[in-house]
Amino acid sequence: MADQIQEKTSRTRARIVFAVLGVVVILLVIGGIASSSPALCGSCHEMESHYETWAVSAHSGVKCVSCHETPREWYGQPLRAVERVRRLARDTWDHLAGRFGGLDEPSAVGQVSPIADEVCLQCHSPNRKATSGFRILIDHAAHAERTGSCVACHVYTAHPDPVLGRPLSLMVRCYQCHGTAEQPEASDDCATCHPSDFDLRPASHLEDPWMRDHGFSAANNREVCTMCHEQSYCDGCHVVEMPHPEGWLEGPRGHGEAAATLDREVCYRCHAKEPDSCAACHHESYDPAKGTWLEQHYDEARTAGVVTCLECHEPLSCSRCHKAPAGVSE
Repeated sequence: MADQIQEKTSRTRARIVFAVLGVVVILLVIGGIASSSPALCGSCHEMESHYETWAVSAHSGVKCVSCHETPREWYGQPLRAVERVRRLARDTWDHLAGRFGGLDEPSAVGQVSPIADEVCLQCHSPNRKATSGFRILIDHAAHAERTGSCVACHVYTAHPDPVLGRPLSLMVRCYQCHGTAEQPEASDDCATCHPSDFDLRPASHLEDPWMRDHGFSAANNREVCTMCHEQSYCDGCHVVEMPHPEGWLEGPRGHGEAAATLDREVCYRCHAKEPDSCAACHHESYDPAKGTWLEQHYDEARTAGVVTCLECHEPLSCSRCHKAPAGVSE
């Protein structure tokens, strides 16, 4: 009788163990599948910007885990499911506890992505032919052999930069080798990479506000400009060195001596004439609502004294506008 009870108890325990294992396996499978969904990644606000760039990329049909997980053989899939669930649980806990720092922003131009080549080679062959022959002449296999890394050229493939757009490679990456002293055989002549009938002007240059707004682009990412333009090109249009050199606001090369006192119209090519951009910095009492500084400067000269005017203006500058009445000697 005791043996029957013990055998029945053992069977019950075995059923419980198998049931628990079955539930665990099912949860792992469900969790593994769920955690591989890009929508799940995008549901976390720390990942929102990365999800949005992925959604408009050339890899929008590829799941996040396909690139951000180390490739495994088929028999390693259970371990992958366990790792996904563990990572999901950890990130969820860190988020709720306020410890989730999120991911870094996409790498700056010139830096490389951490994605390993073995990840890319799951789908791509280094011997593939370039598909943009109408605008770029490139031997893909030869470049793949030279660089030894997919991300040497392809930086924003899955997460395009909002400003730079969706190209699979950026010309700034070419200039890591082309036109450098370290790689003299890599020419930076336009015809080396572009067909003769290709319009070399970037699409952004064809937009109406480009001339007005290009300064912001140059300030944010000047290396993109210098791929095609020499410093003399910028200086030729602006008359003064652009971007302004260090010490431009003050010092012997400062804007007062170098440009403003020589030809104020040079400043107004970029800086707004109305409201007066000079007055905004040089006069604390300036109020754009009251009109131009010219209309307000009398009160400043009367209260602070003419000596304040002479800090920027030469002594005879007042007489250029303030003429003596007829019959009165100046």
